Amino acid sequence: MKKSNLSNKLLGSLFIAFILGVFFGYFFIPEKEHEMNMEEMRNSFISLKNSIQKENLQNHNYRCCLEKPCVYCIEKTPGHGEGSVCDCLSDLMNGVHPCGECIGEILEGHGNPLLAEYFARAIAEKTGHLDTIKEIIFEKYGMPIEEQL
Repeated sequence: MKKSNLSNKLLGSLFIAFILGVFFGYFFIPEKEHEMNMEEMRNSFISLKNSIQKENLQNHNYRCCLEKPCVYCIEKTPGHGEGSVCDCLSDLMNGVHPCGECIGEILEGHGNPLLAEYFARAIAEKTGHLDTIKEIIFEKYGMPIEEQL
């Protein structure tokens, strides 16, 4: 009888330990979330960026001066992109420098070519060197220097 009592106590203790282990493991050990590889993270980022831009475009809150809208304004708060809004087009048209990404992309030749006459003045507002920038705009967009504002 003593052997059976001892076995019952041992089994009971093991059962309680098992239940406690499952309880604490389920509620207190965080489940490892799915770790994305670099390609999955990139695709997720691009999808989210496109979604933010699309929603803001529909609400007239994303007015970029590039052929392919910038990303900088989504994340740069405060300053350009306040609340993920892009108003680089308005800045450019008013002679104020657009965001840093737009400046770089314009100088590489990726600005909206219909706005080329405004590029040099707006960029020079931030950087100076108006004559040099006008030469770059001529090289990248074919906009004659005398027609640039």
